[in-house]
Amino acid sequence: ESKMAAPMIRKGVALRVFLERNCRLSARLSVSLKFPRRCTTQASSTDAAESSEPEVSSNGDNNNDVPGPSVDLRRFSDIQEGRRQEALRSVLVRHVGKATEEDVVSFCSNFGEVKNCFTYENQEPYTLLEYQSKGSVHSLLNTAVFKPALEVMPYKSRLLSFRTSGWMNQATRNSPGTELTADQKFAILATSLCAASSLEEQMQILVRDTQLSDEETRLRFLVCSLVEDAIGGYFPGCIVHPFGSSVNGFGKKGCDLDMYLNLNMEEHRPKKKKSYPRIEYEVKTMSTERAATQTLLSTVGNCLEKFVPGCRHVQYILNARCPLVKFMHDPSNLECDLTSNNSIALKSSELLSLYSRIDPRVQPVVYAVRYWARMQHITSNMPGGWITNFSLTAMVIFFLQYTEKPVLPRIDALKELADKADTSVHEGHDCTFVSDLTKIPPSENTDSIGDLLLEFFDFYSNFNFKHLALNLRTGETQQKKNFDPLYIQNPFEQELNVSKNVSLHQLDKFVELAREAAWLAEQPNFLQPEADPKGGVAPWGLAAILTGWRKRKGRLMDLTEFTPIFDSLKSGNPKRVGPRINITEPVKFKSVLRNAKSKVGKRTKKGNRR
Repeated sequence: ESKMAAPMIRKGVALRVFLERNCRLSARLSVSLKFPRRCTTQASSTDAAESSEPEVSSNGDNNNDVPGPSVDLRRFSDIQEGRRQEALRSVLVRHVGKATEEDVVSFCSNFGEVKNCFTYENQEPYTLLEYQSKGSVHSLLNTAVFKPALEVMPYKSRLLSFRTSGWMNQATRNSPGTELTADQKFAILATSLCAASSLEEQMQILVRDTQLSDEETRLRFLVCSLVEDAIGGYFPGCIVHPFGSSVNGFGKKGCDLDMYLNLNMEEHRPKKKKSYPRIEYEVKTMSTERAATQTLLSTVGNCLEKFVPGCRHVQYILNARCPLVKFMHDPSNLECDLTSNNSIALKSSELLSLYSRIDPRVQPVVYAVRYWARMQHITSNMPGGWITNFSLTAMVIFFLQYTEKPVLPRIDALKELADKADTSVHEGHDCTFVSDLTKIPPSENTDSIGDLLLEFFDFYSNFNFKHLALNLRTGETQQKKNFDPLYIQNPFEQELNVSKNVSLHQLDKFVELAREAAWLAEQPNFLQPEADPKGGVAPWGLAAILTGWRKRKGRLMDLTEFTPIFDSLKSGNPKRVGPRINITEPVKFKSVLRNAKSKVGKRTKKGNRR
């Protein structure tokens, strides 16, 4: 295997050199991060040091070895609060002109000790600095000034610019880096996958190269904090929480940033309805709760569009089941979705985060399935009948619950382990489950991540979607409640189907492609690199599944076996003639005949008889 991998490694080096010269690989991503470095500058004498939050364990590594899994045992709420405090101590600074990272750090360190910083490129260089204390941030902001122009909107935020002189390099500022295409990005990833020594190592490489880094997570929490600053003037005490892929442990580079606006109204509700005397806020009332949410988001969206720098392309999607505001945050190059009155979504993210940390095999399997679905166009960023990433992740979790020796516990079992502090009721729905990882017993399943991935494809290629639904609370199948093609019971709002949008066509496509992946894994050379006719090493293992390599090589019968069928169709005698056809993969023979008849019919209409 090492002999076969060597040419692929050399091919990868050549590909990288080519991309560096022609596609500017250093700026291949819309946001390309440098390695972070810890800044040890001297704090000012007036700056009181605050106690820092414990660092989140990193899943990435800078060396070439595949990193081993590391688990953060803290509660999800503690992790979120630690990240939020980091964001409150941080500022985002744009470089203007010839300003460098060293210039920015040197200047900003005059106002307090800089704990962490990193720089990334997004058409222009940006530096994110985290101070040791919040007081340093206020000291820095007190020295900031507005541009000497009359047409500016005097809005103060922690998004700043730094310039060393009045000169500005317009060529540098207005020349965005060339972003690689999806095919070029996958070519780089495939090079690493084909150079691996096993399917398991390939899956670990996929996680390492596609998951959100610590720096990208910091940036996302800072964006939420900046939005929170803007909304805080209207609603003091509000908190903007990230949810979804940004925090659930399955986020990939470049994924959207989902935000939940929490107005903390529950804290100000009376514990007893008839508790008097008491002081109440004077407020305006709306006809319905939905109307109040729509008015709230409309006001917030207008604020972001008119006043907050870096926010553009604001879209108001207020008539959806869950109203939201979409906008683009230019400095971070993130597409953001802001919702309110959606606390269950945050609990769903907490549940997925818990599952991602229960067993180190969960993340690699989910990442591989989701990347495969994106490569095969099973999932899409466009609205429609596609299978969403949440539904796909739920299908992986159910499979890991349903195996003979479960890898993951059912939700009801997690609820049984919960204590009084874990009790959680949102919008009238019981969302209680344990938050302490140390209380969850380890799985007795010893299958490798490669075996689990292949078993996933085999399981769903033969699943009875017509009559059965998936229930993550019990870890068992159940009879469908309606005629939706794919039914996955919502783990908290149990009367709902989280995959209600999925069409029958998209479900059939998923089953067919899962069957193809399972068939590929049964081929004798699936785990053996072989020479590509064009040179190098052909995709194998996970790379073969992602690309569908060899599926045309053996999945259909030889064309010579089709000749008697075509002859009989053209002669008007549709009965079978010739030798019996041996199908090496489950295919619908009727669909083959139907396609053949349509082709012959088209030739006949055009007068193209042979």
